[in-house]
Amino acid sequence: MEQLHFITKLLDIKDPNIQILDIINKDTHKEIIAKLDYEAPSCPECGSQMKKYDFQKPSKIPYLETTGMPSRILLRKRRFKCYHCSKMMVAETPLVKKNHQIPRIINQKIAQKLIEKISMTDIAHQLAISTSTVIRKLNDFHFECNFRNLPEIMSWDVETVRGVTVSIGRWR
Repeated sequence: MEQLHFITKLLDIKDPNIQILDIINKDTHKEIIAKLDYEAPSCPECGSQMKKYDFQKPSKIPYLETTGMPSRILLRKRRFKCYHCSKMMVAETPLVKKNHQIPRIINQKIAQKLIEKISMTDIAHQLAISTSTVIRKLNDFHFECNFRNLPEIMSWDVETVRGVTVSIGRWR
């Protein structure tokens, strides 16, 4: 059991509520089987105490490479039920955002690799995620353009339209 604690430290999983149960070495990747469980919180609707209900189907969360192989966490999250108002709730972790399956560390790695000159397909292949995930992360970036201040020197190309050459040079 102590080895599994070291694995959480090695993977940089800081949530103490995630327990690693087993690690399976497949031919193409590693699967880390884990569960997310903690004491039942109070109901956000009515305020009464919720009770532990069951576990969700495992979420397949891609994670960083370990020993040169892609790895993913099969995380079973605890569900809670309020028997007073019948509200259901799923356990949350800082590893992934609510209702998401891409961990924050992968999102940071995508952003880091987008800054470098690497194609989106290569980024997706290196991190074992889809290209559309990389594109979504690129669309999350906000580029601010300030058009109030123009540079001191601006230059244009020479353009030919219908046999007429228009030469626009430098402007100061």
